[in-house]
Amino acid sequence: MTGISDSRSPRKKLLIVGSGPAGLSIGRLCAEAGCDVRIVEQRDHIAGNCYDEPDEHGVLVHRYGPHYFRTWSKDLLDWLSRFTEWIPGRYYVRACVNGELVPMPVSLSTMTALKGRAFSESEFREYLAQQREVFESPQNAEEQCLAHVGRELYELLFRNYTTKQWGISPRELAASVTARIPLRFDWDERYLNEEYQVMPKRGYTALYSNMADHPNLRIETKVALDEAQIRAERKHVDAIVYTGPLDAMFGCRFGALGYRSLRFEYEHHAGMQFVQPCVQINYPNEHAYTRTVEIKHVTQQQIPGTTLCFEYPEEEGDPFYPLLINEHRERRERYKALADAEREQDCPIYFVGRLAEYKYYNMDQVLLRAIDVAHEILQGWR
Repeated sequence: MTGISDSRSPRKKLLIVGSGPAGLSIGRLCAEAGCDVRIVEQRDHIAGNCYDEPDEHGVLVHRYGPHYFRTWSKDLLDWLSRFTEWIPGRYYVRACVNGELVPMPVSLSTMTALKGRAFSESEFREYLAQQREVFESPQNAEEQCLAHVGRELYELLFRNYTTKQWGISPRELAASVTARIPLRFDWDERYLNEEYQVMPKRGYTALYSNMADHPNLRIETKVALDEAQIRAERKHVDAIVYTGPLDAMFGCRFGALGYRSLRFEYEHHAGMQFVQPCVQINYPNEHAYTRTVEIKHVTQQQIPGTTLCFEYPEEEGDPFYPLLINEHRERRERYKALADAEREQDCPIYFVGRLAEYKYYNMDQVLLRAIDVAHEILQGWR
């Protein structure tokens, strides 16, 4: 996970558009290899959607929704450990069903809470066999979910939540949207499956600020470059990394790609350690918001008072999630062909990240992808 340097090579110049995890990781690796790295960021802060900061009450909050770091890669964890210390990730989630909180993802604990009696692994498997509906090849998120968990769990936990989250019926969403739903046939109530589940001890902004701290790397915030300005930079640099929306880089010539946004409302509770029993509670069937997050459960901040965040999915606003419907997936392939061609130019443009690739990534997947691209850039200069 280190940069590739060659003292005999001329000093290369790299422009990176965006200072989120992808841009900063590539920037750090290339800076360490002796490149002159300039990062431009349209927001007034670095770290992208991982940005966290103390609110007016001193409670550290995740401004763009909770980020639960996890990975299977020890190499990635070791590399990131250069920039942060860690604390254990206490990632526990409940869903509110008929006024009761049940563990998520669905496990023996969930079934026991829903049914009011203990469930064994064999009983859970038998239940699923009776509930599941047969689809030779699920064509949408609803069919995939029905084939995976059956009608009862779909109606209780997933149908309305998915509709609120995406603003359309699960029948209109790609099957891949719900293909990620895990099932557990044990009593493990942790939200995530990955071997390493941790949280940066001083937060994500501190982690990425340390990553950005290199003499060969400079960052300019509140700088927005459009397509023409980015292309004009080719005269001054040897390569460009773009992490913004894929369609925007091509003037939306094939039409706009769809994204889902989020709105956050905060509620402070003075003098209280916690107001809910775990970091996140999902509300599939009540309220306009999808979930409440009390991030203090995982930051382990020792401070009087706590802050609760209410998350409302919306159509307008900053792009957060690619809207995976057939129309947009087909459009994405046309833009991807253009992006692939840009990488083959004398001054290549690399498209990296959730927005630039129009693809859902977890944070560790973004970082691993960024590291691969950094190595590709540096190998091309050898």
